[in-house]
Amino acid sequence: MSSTFGGFEIAKRGLNVHQTAIQTTGHNIANADNENYSRQRVNLESMDPLYAPALNRANVKGQQGQGVQIASIERIRNTFYDDQIADANNVKNYWGASSDYLQQIERIFNEPSDNSLRTLGDKFWQSWQELSTYPSDRAHREVVLERGNALTTRMSDIYNKLTDLRHRANREVIADVRTINSLASDIRDLNERILKLQALGDQPNDLMDRRDAAIEKLSGIANIRIGRGDKDEMIVFIGEQALVQGEIQRKLKTEPDATNDGMAKILWEHNDKELILSGGHLFGLMQMRDDAIVERINNVDEFALNIADVVNEIHKDGFGLNGETNKNFFDVRNLSDNSRGIYDLGPQAANYDLNQDGTAEVTAIFRVSGSNTVDPSKPVGVDGTMTFYKNDGNSTPVLVDYSADDTLNSIIKRINDQDAGVVAYMTHDNQLALKGTTAEDDRRTNFMIRHLEDSGELLAGYTGILNASGPQGAFDFRRIDEISKLRAPLQDITLTPIYHPSAYVKVSEEILRDPASLAAARGKDVGGTGDYNQSNGSADGSNALLIAESLKQGKNMIGHSDNAEEFYNAVISKLGTESRTAEDAIQRHEDNLLSLKNLRQSVMGVSLDEEMSNMVQFQHSYNAAAKILNSMDQMLDVIINRLGA
Repeated sequence: MSSTFGGFEIAKRGLNVHQTAIQTTGHNIANADNENYSRQRVNLESMDPLYAPALNRANVKGQQGQGVQIASIERIRNTFYDDQIADANNVKNYWGASSDYLQQIERIFNEPSDNSLRTLGDKFWQSWQELSTYPSDRAHREVVLERGNALTTRMSDIYNKLTDLRHRANREVIADVRTINSLASDIRDLNERILKLQALGDQPNDLMDRRDAAIEKLSGIANIRIGRGDKDEMIVFIGEQALVQGEIQRKLKTEPDATNDGMAKILWEHNDKELILSGGHLFGLMQMRDDAIVERINNVDEFALNIADVVNEIHKDGFGLNGETNKNFFDVRNLSDNSRGIYDLGPQAANYDLNQDGTAEVTAIFRVSGSNTVDPSKPVGVDGTMTFYKNDGNSTPVLVDYSADDTLNSIIKRINDQDAGVVAYMTHDNQLALKGTTAEDDRRTNFMIRHLEDSGELLAGYTGILNASGPQGAFDFRRIDEISKLRAPLQDITLTPIYHPSAYVKVSEEILRDPASLAAARGKDVGGTGDYNQSNGSADGSNALLIAESLKQGKNMIGHSDNAEEFYNAVISKLGTESRTAEDAIQRHEDNLLSLKNLRQSVMGVSLDEEMSNMVQFQHSYNAAAKILNSMDQMLDVIINRLGA
């Protein structure tokens, strides 16, 4: 007969197995509210059977069963959903960073409000218009100075706040890198523990859940990819570089980038190669820090510099109540020192040491106006090709052809339509003017005219910007002493300002001390010198009116916009559009992420109703196994204690 004790073993196994099943069910119930938990399921299988060796073997058919055992405690999880959620989390967090910072930029510009650049710019323009009506009135002069101060203060305030915001983004970049290293370390440690337990035949389900939670958090920061080809080695990639490979971790580090205002660049610690990002919160931060915020700093710099240049250009031609002329209304700090005086621009004026090695290697000119007065609506009567350089890293040549039948107006439009590194317009004196724009390659070269060359006579003899045609007469900013190539009158050359003119543009201290120096009156050419050498008198406000018209309606090309108002409207409109786009995108991707998580929860999530049903089932099975054990005990009691009687 079969061993009596075999029955005890079968009952014991039944008790142990169903006790484990009850404990697993309790573990599921306890983690019902843990979104990172994968429900676990006990898979049962019968023990390997045994033949019963006995004298009556021939009369026993088949095999003797040994009861039940646990085949596995399975983690119910679908990696397809995990990968989808990681991708969605990556995109959502990218837009989250973008939306956060774009909203803060909007708050800095504070449109519309009484303290916005638009409002203060309008008040500044109105003060000049009112001064043109009352040119000799000191009170109106004080208003012009007060509103000029308010405008420059606000520009400086916006610059400072944008700079502070950029530094905050930089700190967040550094913090995200630390978080990546910390999560990578956690994943590496979990990989090590999981591999050891699996080698012992265990199934470390809870550790796998913790690893998946760390990976999901990591996916929100950077664009990761998971390699699961080898069951013994999970690999986490950022780009094509492995961040974690089994029990190996490669760390990231940050270093200040001298070419990017000292902002942190992210490098791999083991090879010093720069990290390549394409998504996630970290990528969004870096785009905000190095693109969106920098673009707005450039915008306010461009606004400040051009407002100052527009006003100064006209103001220098006017006369104050004290009869003084050739004075700037705004002070702008230049890159290059001009020891000979502001209008005494010698051959070394505008030379600048860009790389800070102690030797000047560039010529920094922001604006130059021609020396000849021309009618822009008439045919130019000359043929040729002008060559400009784009403000990109390659200084890409831009060729602008012209013919004798072209008007200067049509040629100006052609220049401005081709993104030639300069903008062109006609001054209030009907002279051709060219201005540098912001740089794409190196922000230190903002507002530098890069190259002026003409095979014909348009820039030379016709408009009087260059002294000579051809390559020999060309102006190139990568050489020194290039100011000698310009024919323009000294007062019609504006040197490139020091970095971030919005932080330095101020109303002239001299004019603040003596409002009588404010040049409201226009001058006249006495003696045919070609210059304004005599005031029209204290009752004349035509210069103030000309400044007002230039600020409001003048086509003076700020950036690629016609005037300051158009430029600022474009800046605010673009900012608003980008902010709304980011808000819509984050809402859309949040909804998508929620939907994916709900789908995943339908697979891995704990159903309390289902677990309670399992609990009842396992309890009944446990009780039944206990009854088997009790029955076997009774059978042995009969055999041992009662048959002997």
